[in-house]
Amino acid sequence: MSAPYFLGLDASTQSLKASLLSVNLDVISECSIHFDTDLPQYGTKGGVLFGEDGEVNSPILMIVEAMDKLFEKIKSQKWEVDKIRGVAAAGQQHASVYWSKQASSLLASPNPSSSLLSHLGEAAFSRSIVPNWQDSSTRLECDELEKTVGGAVALAQITGSKAHERFTGSQIMRFKRIDPKSYEETDRISLVSSAITTLLCLDGEIKGIDESDACGMNLWTMNKDQRGWSRELLLAITSGDQAEADELERKLGKVETDGGKVVGKIGKWFIERYGFNPECYVFPGTGDNPATFLSLTLRESEGLISMGTSDVVLVSTSTYHPHPDFHAFFHPAQIAPPSSQDTEKREGAESLRYFNMLVYKNGSLTRQHVRDLYFDKSWDAFNAAIEELRPKSVEDLPNKTAFWWLLPDILPQGAHGIYKYVTDPSAGQLFEVGAAKRVDKFEDVRQEAISIIESQLLNYRSRSSTILNDSDDPSYPSTVAIDISLPRLTKLYATGGASANRTILSLMSDILCTKICKNVEYLNGKWQDAQWNSCSVGVAYKARWGYERHINNENDRKWISFDQVIQECRDNRKALRGEEGQRDDIEEEGIRVIATPGEGARAYERRVEWWMGLEHKALQDQKKEGK
Repeated sequence: MSAPYFLGLDASTQSLKASLLSVNLDVISECSIHFDTDLPQYGTKGGVLFGEDGEVNSPILMIVEAMDKLFEKIKSQKWEVDKIRGVAAAGQQHASVYWSKQASSLLASPNPSSSLLSHLGEAAFSRSIVPNWQDSSTRLECDELEKTVGGAVALAQITGSKAHERFTGSQIMRFKRIDPKSYEETDRISLVSSAITTLLCLDGEIKGIDESDACGMNLWTMNKDQRGWSRELLLAITSGDQAEADELERKLGKVETDGGKVVGKIGKWFIERYGFNPECYVFPGTGDNPATFLSLTLRESEGLISMGTSDVVLVSTSTYHPHPDFHAFFHPAQIAPPSSQDTEKREGAESLRYFNMLVYKNGSLTRQHVRDLYFDKSWDAFNAAIEELRPKSVEDLPNKTAFWWLLPDILPQGAHGIYKYVTDPSAGQLFEVGAAKRVDKFEDVRQEAISIIESQLLNYRSRSSTILNDSDDPSYPSTVAIDISLPRLTKLYATGGASANRTILSLMSDILCTKICKNVEYLNGKWQDAQWNSCSVGVAYKARWGYERHINNENDRKWISFDQVIQECRDNRKALRGEEGQRDDIEEEGIRVIATPGEGARAYERRVEWWMGLEHKALQDQKKEGK
């Protein structure tokens, strides 16, 4: 746990968290401020305030006061903040912060004897409540943005996503429409991550938005030859007024395209009030999803499945794959080639890297619904049913599946309802051999458990394949010889509550035809699943990378990659531990292989197109029913 230390902050929907890491990326300590319970005076529920017509907001001063309380807690827990040399922040994606014309002067001169809340107050902001990522009040603006560029496909091609109500571009457009006076009084617009970065520096400058986080705004052009704020979309927001579009671009500011660049030092307020070292550097913040991506250091063709209330799939790639159903982002810790806004040369620029995000509403709550309905609320009974029915050989081809879309889903868009099908066991492509029979329930109740998990995972298998380059890693350590029908992830990390279910993870390995891994840490003489907060840890990793580059500014390590720095830290940690804790299932330092494909994977690989055909039929049946 040797110094220097690195600090990561995560301003999420419900809390503000901090993670303190050693020079070799051991997690030393964590603490948090929970908005509802620690700041009850703001009246939030789940960290937000619900309004009319889909409005979901957060009080901006709640975040400022949370900063005060967090650092008071860090002080009370006696963290050695004088040894911290790098800090970075993560923030809930899409949510925006609106600074007043007085903000810069207020940010430049905070009194260390007073809190941030009392010093900044409402005067620093032109908007007292700010839209949360859950907000859905901007359908009108979304339609207008898509219409401007020629539709959802065109907008996804430009910005990495079709128009979404929660994305910042439509939120700014609505703000300008419903409250033009406050919009006019706005000097700068931040994302939450860049707002926290600004508060860490307290030098009078509103810090720039990170490029990876900017990809969640429907405003940033991702084409490598034209990267920058989209003039076409800025004009859409400003009703075609050229001067207003120029002003909006100024409000948005310069975007940070080098994720490891020093953007400032820790503010004097933190030095005098809490004892931070003046040589503590601040690096660009990023969104919560990019930060989670960094905590796993995903390489090309590797992925993550976060299994929570909703399921989220992240796929790392070196190719830009825009699609209306997905979200494309730039890698959050790369030295990107200069954008149209950048003037400096960048000798160490890397080839652009990306990750895609697939979001599904029907995640754990839907799985639990099936468990409760058919298995008396018992995961043991649910898992036993899966184990008894899962394919054991290439001949055990699944012939039944179920689609549980309790909520209108995102992938497929608008899918809603419950659809169960039985096909002939010998059927190949659904519409080539035999018709599918729709049923209300399966004769064998055990089928209810395996069908929902198979269907969810085959969804992730089929759609992730469309993002990946069509190449297989010959060194892939599979336990069986499998003929791959579609490109597949070479490694998959599992996180979220459902990732504790080893039966689901084992089935995931078979269906996605890859090994399933988890981050682990060596504590008290044994390996344990990592329990740290992935977002704040991920941005602490980024601060560690940026610091390595900064202190070696005069030699080749100025341009060292994020992946190499993280690998060096892990190698150092392993060397310090020596022979202790060596295990066969520890693939790399801090990474445990939980499951590998078995014989059943060969059956599932033959059933991907079959499942895709059934999904198509379910959507047709939904349309016929007028849902």
